[in-house]
Amino acid sequence: MEVVQYNSDDLAAIIDLMKGSLGEGLIPKSEAYFIWKHEKNPFGRSKILLAKEGGKIVGLRAFMKWQWETQSTSITAVRAVDTATDPAFQGKGIFKKLTLQAVEECKSENAGFVFNTPNTISIQGYLKMGWFSIGKMPLMIGLGSLIPRIYKDQFAEKIYEQYNTEKVFETLAQSWKVQSDPVLFHTPINKPYLLWRYNDCPIVKYGAVVEPGKFGIVFRLKKINRFIELRICEIWTEEDKMAGIAIKALRQLIRNIRPAMVSCAPSPLFAGGKKKLPGFIGPVKKGPLTTLRPLAIDKLNTFEQFYQWRPSIGTMELF
Repeated sequence: MEVVQYNSDDLAAIIDLMKGSLGEGLIPKSEAYFIWKHEKNPFGRSKILLAKEGGKIVGLRAFMKWQWETQSTSITAVRAVDTATDPAFQGKGIFKKLTLQAVEECKSENAGFVFNTPNTISIQGYLKMGWFSIGKMPLMIGLGSLIPRIYKDQFAEKIYEQYNTEKVFETLAQSWKVQSDPVLFHTPINKPYLLWRYNDCPIVKYGAVVEPGKFGIVFRLKKINRFIELRICEIWTEEDKMAGIAIKALRQLIRNIRPAMVSCAPSPLFAGGKKKLPGFIGPVKKGPLTTLRPLAIDKLNTFEQFYQWRPSIGTMELF
């Protein structure tokens, strides 16, 4: 068995491997999605290793590149995402071999750390390879409407069209960027990132409300039982004094959608992290279980227990 780097000629065989190994599941396996995720990412092309036996691809391991920043520091990290093994070759240690080689290569390329959100089964394998758990991501939970709307796909489509991300993001200058927090690490918010993450994603739709120079909200409608959860994927103000109009816009969004509940991660970019969204409780550890592993950065004290790390819902959604 040999381990090789991915190239675009392998794409069709990779999609076949993922479908044969994992099925369609919740996330469709398609060439368009793979290219969006691993080749068009504004933080850089993913680290993708392939195991081949007799010229056939029998294993896959992919780490997505990501960025976390404060006003004075920028860290390139990687996120452990796609993995697949041909059913006929399972139990031969392919997953571990590819993962550990990817770890060493990313470390040598100066990636600071690797993070991911494994399920309760796969986490055991990661812990044995040097990852450690920092618990569940903190979330703020808010009440929605007293008369919540029943979730319907047609209504969701109507909302996404009303708050069309392409039209909204076009109002931003190409050089536009939200100022970073002085202390807390977060994903940089700029126009290329917003377009890639929330407009170009081929499998999930989002909506947005943005007033350049003032504030922005990016959201997703998620079915929860028969009702709607309004997930605030990103929220920011460009000046602290704009918190009031951002809150007003969020309340209008809630009135239009009538969700049963609203969720949002604590954001250092909203009013400089000095003001909480009214009507929300928390933070509570209700987000995805998160694990880390040091790479070029020896100690991750800043990121442990989310001490100085503030990922948004949108940055930690399942990829």
